[in-house]
Amino acid sequence: MSQCIGMVTHVRVATHASDVDGIVSAALILIKYPNAKIDYLTLKDLNSAMGIEYDLIVDLPKLPLAKANVDHHISNYERVTKNNLMTDKDLIDPAAPSAASLLIKYLNLENNPRARKLVDLANIADTGGYSKKTYILDKIIKCHSKEPDILHKIAWILVEKGEEFLDDEWLKNEWKRISDFLEKGREISKKIVKDVLKRKVKNLIVDLIKGFPRLAISDLQWLFINKGGEVIVVINRMRDNDPICPSLSKNANDDTARISIRVSKKSTFNGRELAEKLGGGGHVKAAGARVKASEYYNALGLIIHELSRNGIVGYIRIEIS
Repeated sequence: MSQCIGMVTHVRVATHASDVDGIVSAALILIKYPNAKIDYLTLKDLNSAMGIEYDLIVDLPKLPLAKANVDHHISNYERVTKNNLMTDKDLIDPAAPSAASLLIKYLNLENNPRARKLVDLANIADTGGYSKKTYILDKIIKCHSKEPDILHKIAWILVEKGEEFLDDEWLKNEWKRISDFLEKGREISKKIVKDVLKRKVKNLIVDLIKGFPRLAISDLQWLFINKGGEVIVVINRMRDNDPICPSLSKNANDDTARISIRVSKKSTFNGRELAEKLGGGGHVKAAGARVKASEYYNALGLIIHELSRNGIVGYIRIEIS
């Protein structure tokens, strides 16, 4: 795939703000275009970005004025093909392990050793794999997912350090700052998972009301799946401030419930289909949605109904003072 932005040296790009794939993609852009202006967006931010003429959007759905889109989400692929929005400047492949794995080709960086190593990190993180490096990087990114200046700093660290990004002093100190808080969440998660699996629960709904470390939500999901569970749906309705990652609770009172769905690789359950019924999307094994607080009980009923087809459903409400 030839590079499609042309000879322009100042480009405007949007990439996903809250995961390793999105920030690795930002680093690849900076390797190619050091002066690029990068907007770090969550899915919720897309509506406010509709009127921006991006040269490239990565790891996010294609916006109307975007000149090009590089992505690997099947929901985006289906939408652009159905509506005839695909052009020869787009590279959207649902079979790709990450958006970064497509972007490295798009930007002609395949012969760059540092870029290749960074893409390896994105592939591990976005396919449900695990390494200590990707785990630490993911947690730091998520802690600052609503702070674009810090995300840009992390992207530059990846450019400068490559796979040895943990040599950076700022990242070292940041990991030290959040690791104890994460451990608290993991300990709570272990107790939950041990209890529900002892009861033969294979499909779990966790309703978070207060006090659970937001940064540890994915650990709870991973632990449940790794210990033998099939499907876990976490509904985040917390309104309290996050003491370690304040930006994660910045919009805590926005009157929405955030729903995250994770599915075991061994399960035939389709997480994306459930997310789409809730107004969201994603991958078969990892998907999500947002619903208004007023629609919470309807959403919960739908989730229970869909999960019950897959076996015993457990429900836990967590409210920690």
